Amino acid sequence: MKELIFIKVGSSTYIAILLLVAITLMLGGCQQVKETNLDDNYRVVHNSEDQAIIDMAKATATKHLKDEYALEVEITGEKLLPAYVTTEVIFEGNVVGNKEQSFNIFINYNKNEISELGMSPELIAAIRAKGYEPFDNR
Repeated sequence: MKELIFIKVGSSTYIAILLLVAITLMLGGCQQVKETNLDDNYRVVHNSEDQAIIDMAKATATKHLKDEYALEVEITGEKLLPAYVTTEVIFEGNVVGNKEQSFNIFINYNKNEISELGMSPELIAAIRAKGYEPFDNR
């Protein structure tokens, strides 16, 4: 017959061990490991479906800024958020030739529309100087 061996520990030691195990399980369970494909310049390489979403959203973003505020912009960064979080692509960029006039724009790729637009104070001033009001809710 097998004998069970019990080690007598204080209640504070027992609680500390249980807490350590619980934290380890929570952190391990919440951690999502995602393999990222990077090119030689450490930029993310998307699969063709993701790239098509990004390209469509980028066209929507640049068209919106050109149509609404007569701005020629360049996109300097992009992030396709995981679909289980939201259906948005975030772009950052600036007016061509003026890096201080920067923006962040969120595009909902299911609706193909702008969901958020953040602008630097310099960009707001430039838009107002052109006779537009950037916070006009039409």
